[in-house]
Amino acid sequence: MIRRRRRQVVTPDTARQLLPTRVPHTAHHDGAQRKRLVDDTVTVARSFRWEAAKGLELTDQMRVAVAGHAALLSLELPDGPDVWHRVDTIIVHPSQMVRSGSRPSHYVGVYTDDTTTIIGEAHDVGPVLVSWSAVRRQVLFHQRTGNVLLHEFAHQLDARDGSLDGTPVFPEGLDLRDRWIEVCTDIWERMQGEPHPVIDRYGGTNPAEFFAVAVETFFVRPMSLYETEPALFELLAAYLDQDPRITQPSAVPPVPGPASGSA
Repeated sequence: MIRRRRRQVVTPDTARQLLPTRVPHTAHHDGAQRKRLVDDTVTVARSFRWEAAKGLELTDQMRVAVAGHAALLSLELPDGPDVWHRVDTIIVHPSQMVRSGSRPSHYVGVYTDDTTTIIGEAHDVGPVLVSWSAVRRQVLFHQRTGNVLLHEFAHQLDARDGSLDGTPVFPEGLDLRDRWIEVCTDIWERMQGEPHPVIDRYGGTNPAEFFAVAVETFFVRPMSLYETEPALFELLAAYLDQDPRITQPSAVPPVPGPASGSA
């Protein structure tokens, strides 16, 4: 059962208080960026319709965690939080979700219809689904795990041209498309033969997943990505106009409350 909620209001004071622990990558931004992060988080949170599944009670902490990660991705993009206009609803599940139906497997060109569990899902237009237990775990151990929110919102950036193809819409004046395709194709093809030391193997599923996993890695393991794939790191830094090596969290923040959702 999904509980529907009206568009909920997150206040600037709430966003300012919760961002450092719910979006730890924002903790070391400077004053001007911090203010824009707060403002953009409020704007994004108010633009979504929020829904809770399986009896979960939505909280401001959840809304700030979700909206704050979106605001972080769009912080320096020319359109700012307007890039999220294709997302109409955020559906928060307490834990993993079950997915069925035909879809690409981990092996290139191979499809599977096995039932599997997922922690997030996004489409080119429509809702974004996330598991709160996964979000909470990944925020707590942000230096060692992925980040489902960055991953799913990266898919939305990829889809801005109407196609989930792993190549985003670059800002006007940033002529990176050919170089992007060259660098990403080389890495993706290498991942078909052997595991990558930094980029999760799920990125080898298809170009769309490669882009989402690359964005995740850019924020979660920026130094490792820079050291192993400097060309990819520089392309992402130019596209997002950010360098997370500077703002990478230096300590794991406490995230109180049960994983089921009251945090």
